[in-house]
Amino acid sequence: MGYIKVAYRDILRQLDYYSDLPKGWNEFIKEQEKYHNLVIKSSKNKCFCTNCHHHFISNKKIKEEVKCPNCHNKYLIKRSNLRYYEFKDYFSILDKVNDTFVIRYFELKTIIDAIHEQHSSVVEFAREIPTKDYYREVFVNERVSKCQCHIYIHHSNSIYFNEKKWREYTRNYSLIDYSIVFPNNIKSLLKDTKYKYSCIWDIAKHSTYIDLPQLLKNNNEIPIIERLAKMKLYNLALRANKFSNYGSFQNVFGISKDYYSFMKRYNITYKQLKILRLLKEKDINKIRYLEKFINYGDSITDLEEISQYISLNRFIKYAKEHRGKVNTYLYKDYLRFAKLLEFDLKNNRYAFPKNLKKEHDKLEKQYEIQSKKIINNAIVKRSKELLINKYQNNNFIILPARTLKDLQEESKQQNNCVRTYAEKYAEGTCDIYFMRATNKPKKSLVTVEVQNNEVVQSRIKNNKDPDEKQIRFLQKWEQNVLKEAA
Repeated sequence: MGYIKVAYRDILRQLDYYSDLPKGWNEFIKEQEKYHNLVIKSSKNKCFCTNCHHHFISNKKIKEEVKCPNCHNKYLIKRSNLRYYEFKDYFSILDKVNDTFVIRYFELKTIIDAIHEQHSSVVEFAREIPTKDYYREVFVNERVSKCQCHIYIHHSNSIYFNEKKWREYTRNYSLIDYSIVFPNNIKSLLKDTKYKYSCIWDIAKHSTYIDLPQLLKNNNEIPIIERLAKMKLYNLALRANKFSNYGSFQNVFGISKDYYSFMKRYNITYKQLKILRLLKEKDINKIRYLEKFINYGDSITDLEEISQYISLNRFIKYAKEHRGKVNTYLYKDYLRFAKLLEFDLKNNRYAFPKNLKKEHDKLEKQYEIQSKKIINNAIVKRSKELLINKYQNNNFIILPARTLKDLQEESKQQNNCVRTYAEKYAEGTCDIYFMRATNKPKKSLVTVEVQNNEVVQSRIKNNKDPDEKQIRFLQKWEQNVLKEAA
């Protein structure tokens, strides 16, 4: 259950009995409900919008999106035999008790039933008191399911769900990170605080999902948040820690000021900015298309490496030829092999393999024949230099790959291509580390690639992402060891 401090209990009680929902909240939720709709398609291309109940004709296919000609909203198309469809969204309100901020979390749940009627309900299920600590002070009520490894929020009006009975949320995985923030009352609440010029209220109006507690924790970044918000780069303000508050536009954003109007017009995200730096074209459609190929946070390492061999416009052409189903992890390795083997990548025959996996494996075999002894000696030398970054706790240990044979064994156990990184590792272009369970130090667990003292890739078996516990270990290692070594 977890003990709730007396001061926190008093705050929760005051919110329950003396605090009302802010003015405009019901209208705000009603507006959000519009996004919880579908277009139902029947025979002869007849369509029905569950939002405005308008009938129209469209040639769009099932599972595509179409804009309703009446309400002008874009919705997913589903078949007319649909029996049930559910939407969920999370919302938050910033509140204040005495001098303490509280974030109140709500879930909006909408069901489209068998007769294609919309039924929505919204319930409060959690509250958070922002602190400066890494740990979060989150409290949940009886609507949050108590069963382990699954979070379910009950919307029933049953007397068994007491909304005023709170308990500390103590599970080791996050309840909620991002929410749609109600913006109308934020400015007045921050009026006489250190956030009074932060423009967080404008960020909430122009950005969809926000980590509001993190914005309130980042005291040192308030001037940067304010600057970005006033530049109307609201999504970039959410990643204020990635920017300096000093220097020219080029130094701050890594791109010419000529792109400012474009960045502002589309309110680009940090991920999109990184792609723009590579693409250097004011084309939001291309940027959004390339965004689909980014799987690990904001890392665009795959696209960066691909751009070293072919232009991103050529990559877009190749990806579209394969209906967007291109494994960039394999493709960048394929291009590297082709370059090392002196293939002419200006020729589409070599740059655009029809069967990527088959050609990748073929070139990989040719590559492995070359330079093994030289590469191994360089890896041994490099691993000795990196031993200073060895790190462990009670559960895990991480240390650098020692030899070429280590990389080959890791590839075999993990079913990945880390053995092909041998040359890059030997050259110091990247560093390869193996993360193990402390009780099974010889068994592969997570393969980690590091560049410039930052983790750019981490993969478990079959190139899948690590679990939350493993990621937290890597984050602590990166922060406490790699950053210190930088």
